[in-house]
Amino acid sequence: MTLRVARLSDGSTPLGDRPGPYPTDALAVLRDRAFSLPGDDPFLDGAGDAAHAYVDQARSAWSDHPEHMDFLDPDSPVFHLKGLERDLYLDDWAPPLRAARSVLDVGCGVGRFALWALDEGKDVVGVDPDLRSLHRLAWRAPGRPGRLDLVRASVDRLPEGVVDAAIACEVLCYIPDTEAALAGVVARVRPGGVVCFSVEARWGWAAAVDASPGSIAHALVGDGIVDLPGETWVRTFDEDGVIALAEGAGLVVEACVPHHYVLDGPLERTAPEALSLDMLRDLEEAARAHPVWSPLNRIWSVVARRPA
Repeated sequence: MTLRVARLSDGSTPLGDRPGPYPTDALAVLRDRAFSLPGDDPFLDGAGDAAHAYVDQARSAWSDHPEHMDFLDPDSPVFHLKGLERDLYLDDWAPPLRAARSVLDVGCGVGRFALWALDEGKDVVGVDPDLRSLHRLAWRAPGRPGRLDLVRASVDRLPEGVVDAAIACEVLCYIPDTEAALAGVVARVRPGGVVCFSVEARWGWAAAVDASPGSIAHALVGDGIVDLPGETWVRTFDEDGVIALAEGAGLVVEACVPHHYVLDGPLERTAPEALSLDMLRDLEEAARAHPVWSPLNRIWSVVARRPA
């Protein structure tokens, strides 16, 4: 359900019966206050299977490493890193997104793209199953020129309505029925609208520092699905696979960019501790042109459009 039913610990619903999206200043009443978002998505009550692996990891991470989960906090040890990665995506995504007045951010998390869209003055609907992430997004929204609503739900329960654009950053590859998930996102975008998404790349993940121990067989053979029960489930893609995913959902691919995530991927151990965005762009370009590192990108960043 949306922020319309956001409930504080005293039982009050401070946004009343007003429908969203809300001017961000109206959300100041929620700042630094935990709230519940009652919903009708049975997925939210599940755990332990492949479909919930990503959500289970988020739950554990909020307990074990909250400073990494809330990476938009300037005190987070990964604040600079996550900001640079967002800006790499925006190199690809900002130009087509700027024409959109309304944006659906699927798997919005703590708001790295939703807050950017609000700063651009857009109407944003953020969807995520993780309530603690939605708290942080709501708390950081006041004072920004756009309007925001939040929905606690899985990709199978996207809110009704049509938007000009959708974002699904590092989400679809963690959903076993990837094709249906993307089709659901596309169905919420108007004809002629843009869909920006990213997925894990086929080979680069295995050389990254955070590759799961015991996953060597998945790195060498198989269908690109890394399945470690109770720990990790992720579908990785080569370029043909990610383009086929987009086209199978009825999209026309305008760009499919390999990102090596120089600070958070196969070259992570060799990268300088601090980089400017211009330096990072240069390193990414060098990695794409390199005869060895070129096929070891960590991410595919896609811009696609629903035909008018």
